[in-house]
Amino acid sequence: MFCGAITRGTMAELSLEKVFSLLGTQHIKGSDKELKTLCIRIGELVELNGEDWVQKSRQTLLDEWEYIVSQGIIR
Repeated sequence: MFCGAITRGTMAELSLEKVFSLLGTQHIKGSDKELKTLCIRIGELVELNGEDWVQKSRQTLLDEWEYIVSQGIIR
């Protein structure tokens, strides 16, 4: 799956493969819409804080994502 290279302002949306790499996993739950949202959000976090920060924060980000998906927050 590819989240796309749609430009949002000055930032390109990250691919799902890049998100997997940054978060250190190939298994992230979510529908296509949820995963697209994740690609956008992780791209924003990379732009704001850098890839190193995302990698260092990966467990917190994954835990928060698991909660978001389990609660059906993204519709």
